[in-house]
Amino acid sequence: MNALENHDPRSFDHLAEEYDFVASLVRKPDFFLSHLPQRRHRVLDVGCGTGVLASELSRHFESVVGIDISEPMLAIARRKRAAANIEYRRADANELVLGQKFDAIVSHTAFHHLENVPRTLGVLKATLEPGGRLILIDNVAGKFAFARHPFLYVVFSCLRLPLDIWRFSLRPAWRFFRFCVSPSWIAHVTTDRYLSADGFHEVYGQLLPGASFTRLKYFMGVVWQAPGADVI
Repeated sequence: MNALENHDPRSFDHLAEEYDFVASLVRKPDFFLSHLPQRRHRVLDVGCGTGVLASELSRHFESVVGIDISEPMLAIARRKRAAANIEYRRADANELVLGQKFDAIVSHTAFHHLENVPRTLGVLKATLEPGGRLILIDNVAGKFAFARHPFLYVVFSCLRLPLDIWRFSLRPAWRFFRFCVSPSWIAHVTTDRYLSADGFHEVYGQLLPGASFTRLKYFMGVVWQAPGADVI
């Protein structure tokens, strides 16, 4: 049950600066914060990117470890979102070796890049403290998958621009738009492959028995708890 074949996630290296701007603009921590465990000593952020989520979690946990395969992304995280209780490490989530336990493990839109989801989830589940929680968000294929064609993706981005101007104001929305229609991002996003919502339920439901699933527009949120004292 391998993840769908994908391109090298190191392609984020040359997108790091603009991706950081977009992530800081649109990513919200609400889903993660609403499912935190009661015990909050240590948390691991898998695919932490430029540290947007890790920085938020540092306000709720005693210590945070953020891992990512992209050194340029980590360099931004260390420069912009450093804190005394955050450690950023370069690591490949496909080949994790973790020597400590965590009360929570989080991940935002990284799992569709994994080569072997069951293997990585097995490692992560084994590193959770009793009652610890795995909280992840990942992309799912929408009803209009045909819109992932490069031309149609540009059209969609153009149509969304007025709404983004209303949401973010002109300058941030224009910068967001330019990122979305850049050749590098289009090449990345239109070659990503996602599970359908039903397929996501099937795959992750088998790997994480008893997990709860929440549809979040283009994403799926998952919460799974290790056997132990806490409750979801």
